[in-house]
Amino acid sequence: MDIGVLHVWPIGVSALISAGFGLLLSRSTSWWTADDGHVGVLARSHAFRPLPLAVLGIVLATVATLLFPGIGPAFVAGSSTASNPVAGSSAGLGAFDAFLLALSLGTAAAATPFLVVVDFVIHRLPDRIMYPLIGAELLVLALGSLLGESQMWVLALIAGGAGVLFFGILHLIGRVMHARTMGLGDVKLAFVVFGVPTLFSVWAPALVLIIMMLIAGLAALLSAAARRSLKTTTIAFGPAMLSGMWFGSVLAPILL
Repeated sequence: MDIGVLHVWPIGVSALISAGFGLLLSRSTSWWTADDGHVGVLARSHAFRPLPLAVLGIVLATVATLLFPGIGPAFVAGSSTASNPVAGSSAGLGAFDAFLLALSLGTAAAATPFLVVVDFVIHRLPDRIMYPLIGAELLVLALGSLLGESQMWVLALIAGGAGVLFFGILHLIGRVMHARTMGLGDVKLAFVVFGVPTLFSVWAPALVLIIMMLIAGLAALLSAAARRSLKTTTIAFGPAMLSGMWFGSVLAPILL
């Protein structure tokens, strides 16, 4: 089998995993929403279209895996320098690591469009999506740490935990000071948002944080301009976190 095929197959696996998870989410809206009022709000929203969101997840999974260092065009073209500062060279990414990578990216990509739209529409990150997502990512990182060949799994596990701790502290500060900071959904999401990018580059979490803050700041300014009031402006932070995660993931190996 051609060496390029050996390293490109995770793209297809990631897309298939995203398709399965995305279709499951598209068919179970009432279950994971667990609120008849919110189901009605989503049904009336032009942004919430389950099947297109599932398709968007497949596209996201395909692109993210394609751009992962050592899997995309640079390696297929024969470059031996396409490398991940965490995972090492593309040749060092074994079959088991590649499968876990596809599982991680496919699952996160499938959930992303749904979480972005739902948080934007009803300002909520449903636990019935969040817990399976976190559980799947935690399982992948744990298996990679124990059985994988790459160090990226351990570092991603640490980065995810650090993200939860950091956002958790911000949430507690907000509660004590009665100020708007991070919601509990954002705290949970931080594990995925900082863990997954670390698979691309050890420096990716820093870039993710910068990008998400820029996106959130811009969204807040636009919302304040529309409302003509900054004090009453509230935004859903989940979309900024998830956008920052994917942009930071694919850009970090190039920029840092």
